[in-house]
Amino acid sequence: MSLLEKYMEDPEVARLVVQGELIMEVTETLCKLLEKEKVSRKELAERLGKTKGFVSQLLNGGRNLTLRTVADILHVLGYKVSLTAYKIERNEGSGTSARRKGAHAA
Repeated sequence: MSLLEKYMEDPEVARLVVQGELIMEVTETLCKLLEKEKVSRKELAERLGKTKGFVSQLLNGGRNLTLRTVADILHVLGYKVSLTAYKIERNEGSGTSARRKGAHAA
């Protein structure tokens, strides 16, 4: 068993890892959309009525992204979110988990 697998057996560690994965996925998605739409952080801040520093903190992980803030950012970029949840199942013979069949919630 690897060190990571051993740590992942701790429910608190597993919870924090799942939180981190979601935060990273949302942040990466927002950054990709900014790039795709050719919108700078300064322009995003103007559209949101916020400072560039606020936007930079959000996208650099220095400030908590709330669902409302994510929705606001997506809205000003002309997008909305579609959420897919995956059941976490343990892999046989290991302490790791894997994502399986998704349940799409729109």
